Amino acid sequence: MRRPVPLEYIIVSILRTKKELWFSDLVQAVRAYYPDATESEILKSLMRLELSRIIVVESSAKKDNPYYIRLLQ
Repeated sequence: MRRPVPLEYIIVSILRTKKELWFSDLVQAVRAYYPDATESEILKSLMRLELSRIIVVESSAKKDNPYYIRLLQ
């Protein structure tokens, strides 16, 4: 779905205030802006940001929080 503000921008602005988040917390924060945002859309946006070297996504052994996201800049 086309959005007026890209998910990448929202994710980066959330991480600028928090610096690091668990994936489930990030999903909740993004859904405050876009309630219809899916986890797959958020994961694709995270991949784009990680490939651009803006964030780091780390794997975790936790079942409820599989990813830990940090801002690099």
